[in-house]
Amino acid sequence: MKFTPPKSPAWPGKVAIVSLSGAVQEERLQAGIARLQALGCTVDAGEHVTRQWRYFAGTDEQRIAALYEVLAGDADVVFFSRGGFGASRLLHRIDWSRIAASGKVFCGFSDITAFSMAALAQAHYVTFAGPLAASEFAQTDDLAARNFTETQFTGLLAAAKTAYVYPECVSDIAHHAGTINGTLWGTNLALVTHLIGTPYLPNIEDGILVLEDIGEEPYAVERMFWQLKHAGILDRQRAIILGQFTDCKPGANSRYGYSMTEAIETLREIAPCPVLTGFPFGHVPAKVTLPLGAPAKLSVDGPRYTLSARDFVANTGK
Repeated sequence: MKFTPPKSPAWPGKVAIVSLSGAVQEERLQAGIARLQALGCTVDAGEHVTRQWRYFAGTDEQRIAALYEVLAGDADVVFFSRGGFGASRLLHRIDWSRIAASGKVFCGFSDITAFSMAALAQAHYVTFAGPLAASEFAQTDDLAARNFTETQFTGLLAAAKTAYVYPECVSDIAHHAGTINGTLWGTNLALVTHLIGTPYLPNIEDGILVLEDIGEEPYAVERMFWQLKHAGILDRQRAIILGQFTDCKPGANSRYGYSMTEAIETLREIAPCPVLTGFPFGHVPAKVTLPLGAPAKLSVDGPRYTLSARDFVANTGK
């Protein structure tokens, strides 16, 4: 399937912030804005960013209107403010052809996985799984992690005309040496499985599937792996890369202390492709940025592996 990349953006340039999911803390938003400005960006963050209705950053109508306001603006890069929950309430109300026609780089992760997967499924449009404006850019406790995350994002944009090679990783087990080519997609396991059976999950053949999650008990993680299996998704992948499963541990009252090690063992039994661990992505301070829908290459040599991506932005001469 042919996917459409965003236009090559000016960086640092004008960026917009939009809240599509949970309500945002003003302090975190201002910290993120200040950091983006320090990086040389002009930031457009309207009053809609900090609205609140129930758990969400405004009503469904307000969040849709904010998204379209950003689409009409002149920012090349759009950062989502935070994740949480709420994006999936809006998928049927978004004009995905307008998203693709904008040519903008959309960046976020966690609940934003719903937006990214729908953009792929509905418009074949590449979006970025990466830092959030009021989360990673607002990080002040771990500056090394923030710098790593920022460097990965800016490095990806700078590699517009060439393949971007991610840092070498080490899996928990060795695999046969070789090269695997496929479409890069994912990332939040709960959101990917949530979209099964809807028109908002792309049908990716020969994919390189990246998965991560937070706060799910390992038995629930394994159950979601089985959902991917029963839906036929695992059987269509060429490789599965596991990012960080933060705070995914058995509950205090569990009858059996199921572990993530056991869940991953099960995944390897039911997936007809290599399953690699140790990838720097997920609900952790230091993360790479992934162009979801772009062609990718996975080079494996024993436990070590390297992922690279290409054709993730269209060269517009900027």
